Amino acid sequence: MIDRRALLVSLAAIFAGRPIAAAESPDAIVAAIYKRIIATYSPAKRNTINGAFTWSTRKERHHYYSAGLAKAWDHADAITAKGDQNPPAACPITNSQDPLVRAFDVAIERRDTRSATVIAHISQDPGPVKPSDWGTIAYDMVFERGRWRIDDIRPGVGKDAWSLRREIINHKG
Repeated sequence: MIDRRALLVSLAAIFAGRPIAAAESPDAIVAAIYKRIIATYSPAKRNTINGAFTWSTRKERHHYYSAGLAKAWDHADAITAKGDQNPPAACPITNSQDPLVRAFDVAIERRDTRSATVIAHISQDPGPVKPSDWGTIAYDMVFERGRWRIDDIRPGVGKDAWSLRREIINHKG
């Protein structure tokens, strides 16, 4: 017969040694997004996100995004006429309509107990990433309901910069 207490102690010891906290950090969440995109890369097809990171359903939005952003996005979808394009017009995680990402770097720009900003630099070429205006993407994160969630994605730098949150909130249908 299995000793339940010994089993629970053993499992706790195994999981205590795993970097669970690192997987829940804001920069690890952003890195996981790009790792999933890169994993879908196909030279024959160029790259498609292939469902690696989507926002197509209400459930997914409420899982990945802050409550405020998910609610605003639900509203934007509700006021969009059938057949019209829902926001955003481009992919914020790749700052494009061509989601080719072959390399990335992420770093925490600022962090406190309730919010963080993670900067991602992406490249369509493999190898070391050279920061660029196009390939710089800021993720504003909030600690909400016990975990880090995306509150805004701000692709680009300078005159070409835009905000996912602003695009969704300003959407008129």
